[in-house]
Amino acid sequence: MSRSELQRAGTAVLVLALNEGWAARDVQRLATILLVLVALICVLGEGGDQ
Repeated sequence: MSRSELQRAGTAVLVLALNEGWAARDVQRLATILLVLVALICVLGEGGDQ
């Protein structure tokens, strides 16, 4: 997955959570976890190319 695809997927998950009525605090936690996950994927992806 490209970085832009990861961003779109993360946004879609957050929008779905909001539409399903998740509490704002839970959506914030989910967003934080997704950002960390995307960052790890990007770093690990770059490290594997060297």
